Amino acid sequence: MKHKAVLAMVSAAVMGVSSLMQASPVSARSTHYTITQRQEQLNREITAGLKANELTEKESTKLHERMTDVSSEISKMKAKNAGKLSYKDQGKVEKTLNSISIDMQKEKLQKRVTAR
Repeated sequence: MKHKAVLAMVSAAVMGVSSLMQASPVSARSTHYTITQRQEQLNREITAGLKANELTEKESTKLHERMTDVSSEISKMKAKNAGKLSYKDQGKVEKTLNSISIDMQKEKLQKRVTAR
């Protein structure tokens, strides 16, 4: 009888771990944002950083200007390619947005480090 109880517990544990392993890849996937969604999100983060005093007015303005420059570049790229971004241009824009995001995080982190 004891053996059946242990076997049932082990079986339940294996089933639980198995179901967690199957669920993990789905929940671990990152959400894919379009370039427009990413621009909107970065603009919101910059504004929120300013409101939370994580960014200065000057830093916020500089980041917003860079975001405006990205929008202008996208318009130029689309004009050259029948209103659509080529894969190469998408890569360039993503790289620029990554750079802006990293710079914003560095600025925020610098504030936290110097505040201590």
